[in-house]
Amino acid sequence: MNLPQIVEVKGIRVLTTRQIAEAYEVKEIQIHQNFKNNRVRFVEGKHYISLTGDELKEVKKHLEKIEVVKNRTSHLYLWTEKGALLHAKSLNTDKAWQVYDYLVDFYFRVKEKEPEIPEKKEVVPAQVKTEPVKRRVAIPYMEEPVFIFKNLLALAEDQDVVLKIKDIPGYDSMLKGKRIAVHKNQMFEKVVYEMAYELAHYFVHYNAGNIINSPLAKDYNEQAERAAFMMIRMLDIKAKQK
Repeated sequence: MNLPQIVEVKGIRVLTTRQIAEAYEVKEIQIHQNFKNNRVRFVEGKHYISLTGDELKEVKKHLEKIEVVKNRTSHLYLWTEKGALLHAKSLNTDKAWQVYDYLVDFYFRVKEKEPEIPEKKEVVPAQVKTEPVKRRVAIPYMEEPVFIFKNLLALAEDQDVVLKIKDIPGYDSMLKGKRIAVHKNQMFEKVVYEMAYELAHYFVHYNAGNIINSPLAKDYNEQAERAAFMMIRMLDIKAKQK
């Protein structure tokens, strides 16, 4: 599950009809039909942005690489976070709800979350990274990745561990003290795995000192990988038993 290419209009992060249809794994006509059938519930400026005229012409230039907008299109609807929620409610499928949660956390609200974390909680790429991005692992299969993510997040919060999704070039994730950073623009399942991996390091190697330069670094990383796999599988099984 990859993040959609970012579209921002009037300072608001939105999704095109094609993007939201692809994310929810439905046809575009179903999104159009949802809008038509529930028109009274959709409020312009809250659930969608309507573009015409010169505004539409300007936006079309930036949408060329995202979706093909017919040259004769005179009206374009772009969906906000709340609009995506209404479409998820209308479709009411497990996939739509899972993807909606993912979009909220990693697409719509990324910009909002940046200033909320105090400067002292910034995770800075330094010599404290538990493992470079070159690490190659097989991501465990997940039937309920959103459920797993929420439980890992609850575990982190219980330990006062701060999680931040941010741009950390050259790294998939990193751990420093009680702060975990996971690189954004990764598949959601990869984000979940990296979070489990760093939490495993946090719990298992809390007293191992500088594990980066340790002669046992490879063993430490393999232990974290196995522990992450175990946490993910255990939570996935729990999700299926609900």
